[in-house]
Amino acid sequence: MRVSCSVEEVELDGDHADSVPGIGLACSRCHHEVEVFGTSGRSLRRGFVMLREECPEGENNYYVADDADDYPD
Repeated sequence: MRVSCSVEEVELDGDHADSVPGIGLACSRCHHEVEVFGTSGRSLRRGFVMLREECPEGENNYYVADDADDYPD
């Protein structure tokens, strides 16, 4: 099933107490959330994979974001 998710840029804790840019994603169906380091298209795709792997409902969804054009490869 194709499922949209919300995407927002966040600051994540880094290894040396510095904050680093990242992306937070939330499923529109079950509201499960993941966070990934980086703000590129690759980071966005990694977040989609994590949502799929960690789905609390056990679903095998295909995740998309309306603003995916904001995250270049």
